[in-house]
Amino acid sequence: MSGLVDSATAVMRMAQMRLDVTAHNVANIATPGYKRRIGFDETIAARTAPVGEPVALSIHVDRAQAPLSQTGNPFDLAISGDGYFRVRDGDRTLYTRQGQFRRDGEGLLVTPQGYVLQQVGGGDVTIDGATATIMADGTIVDAGRPVGRVAVDRGGDPARMTAVGESFFASTDADMAEATDAVVRQGMLEASNVSLGDEMTHTMVAVRQAESGAKLIQLYDELMGRAASVFGGGR
Repeated sequence: MSGLVDSATAVMRMAQMRLDVTAHNVANIATPGYKRRIGFDETIAARTAPVGEPVALSIHVDRAQAPLSQTGNPFDLAISGDGYFRVRDGDRTLYTRQGQFRRDGEGLLVTPQGYVLQQVGGGDVTIDGATATIMADGTIVDAGRPVGRVAVDRGGDPARMTAVGESFFASTDADMAEATDAVVRQGMLEASNVSLGDEMTHTMVAVRQAESGAKLIQLYDELMGRAASVFGGGR
């Protein structure tokens, strides 16, 4: 009978994890460049795991492109196609589709978190003037002359990109290289790819899953109660 309780507990735990993933997605529905998280149970592993071990919920990132919208801000950038802006957080390199940049007091283009946009070949993107033109290939034209090119990279294995915070990724992929066919759009931002309708559906599925687990526990309690009544009355 303990196996029934273990199964019910695992079902309810997975339902809670699904709800957590959905809540995280909904909270970032307005975050530029956010890629929704997808959770699904590793059913084969769950069926073969010893009774009582927790069922795994594997969290993945949906990298589908979201719509682009005009902002009118010359330092807002978006990517059409596959690829990520390369940014620097101290000595750490991160990748993002969030193109919400601003010019800081030193002329660096930085994210709202303070991460510095990088150039192809390395080095910080620096803008001397109050504005600049950024071409489709990432070339930066400042005061009428090209001064660098925005780094847009992609890797051979997306599974080696680990989410860091809401819209940033770290990569262990040695194949990260320039995304030569990506197009940079100045004055635009990519929206989040979260669909509120989809998340509502996922919430309903998780709620039904939790209800199933609760019913299993209720069934166990009823069976134990009947057993106690039968065997207790026979004394």
